[in-house]
Amino acid sequence: MSGRNEGKELIIKPKSDSVFYIIDLEGKVLSTLNTGLPYSGDPLFVNGGKQVVFRGGQTKSKLIEGFKEELYIIDEDGKNKKQLTQYPPMDTTAGKFGYKAGTPKLHPTENYITYQSKQNGKYSLYAVSLDGQKHWKLTENKENEGWHDWSPDGKWLAIELFDNDQTQFHIGLMNWETQELKILTDSTYQYQQSPSFVLKK
Repeated sequence: MSGRNEGKELIIKPKSDSVFYIIDLEGKVLSTLNTGLPYSGDPLFVNGGKQVVFRGGQTKSKLIEGFKEELYIIDEDGKNKKQLTQYPPMDTTAGKFGYKAGTPKLHPTENYITYQSKQNGKYSLYAVSLDGQKHWKLTENKENEGWHDWSPDGKWLAIELFDNDQTQFHIGLMNWETQELKILTDSTYQYQQSPSFVLKK
């Protein structure tokens, strides 16, 4: 899910539906957003909440051939849908179930989208501009990279890191200016995933 209007409105993906719901903090459905795709997930408000970036698929599930997962952007009223990413057509290393375009995150100050993607046999973080014109590999860590989050000022990047066999997951914190990476976790737990920044009062 994602928030707008100072957190007073949320966009969510109900499990039993193929559209997004925009709700208030009481759970009241304010509006719905139909992307026109068989599968839509991981909605993210961008451009002040006027548009939404999301993961889309050409079939209802990865279990069905032709899923073709990519990131899209669409207006809040369901108009002007545009595909942002293009997975390399000759790369088969993600297989059927690996992320080709994972959950999108918005860099809070530079306004580009970051996401995980398994390419050339390794999960890495990639980026795409909101107009879809610029694509680049975001980081060069040796470990596989997955779910991640940006600090509100855009100066820090928290990353889920894991080995090829997925036997150990760690959370790393990267100084975005210096690219210095520090591992925050130990091996007490095998799974340490999906980091999120929170504001401390």
